[in-house]
Amino acid sequence: MITIRNFEDSDHHSLCELDAPLFSGMGGPILFRHIQEIFGNLFFVAECNGKIIGYILGGIHLEDKTRGKLIRIWVGNGYQRKDCGTKLTEALFGKMRELGVKSVHLTVAEDNIPALSFYKKIGFIQTDARENYFYPDIPRLMLEKML
Repeated sequence: MITIRNFEDSDHHSLCELDAPLFSGMGGPILFRHIQEIFGNLFFVAECNGKIIGYILGGIHLEDKTRGKLIRIWVGNGYQRKDCGTKLTEALFGKMRELGVKSVHLTVAEDNIPALSFYKKIGFIQTDARENYFYPDIPRLMLEKML
C-alpha cells in the first residue's frame, strides 16, 4: 500500500541517496534543503512498507501567489504506473489549492516521453518550448495545468 506524507528532516539522507544517480548536477541535497526551508508544506514523499519510493517538490511564485510550480517528481522503478505519481501530484495540488494556487506549471525534457505522457494524462498542456532553459543547449518544454 502506497502512502503519501509530508517530507520530514529525517528523510533528507535517504532522498539524497535516491536522487544522486538520477539528477546529476540538478540540485539534490542543496535543492532538498532549500525546498524544505522555503516550501516545506509542498514537499511530499511516497512510502510503501516504510520505504521511500517517490517524492514531489512544489513551489509558489513569490510575485504571483496564484501560480505554482511542480519542481520535481520522482517515482522509483517498480512503482511507476501504479498510481504513485498520481497520488503525489494529488497531494501537492490539494495543498496548492488550499493556499490559493490556480495554475501549476513545470518544465520537462522533450525526449522524456514517459514523463510527458504522465503529465498529459493528469491534465497538463504544453504552452511553450525554450531552447536554453537551464544551461546552454538544454531545451525544455513548458507545460501548465489549471487547478
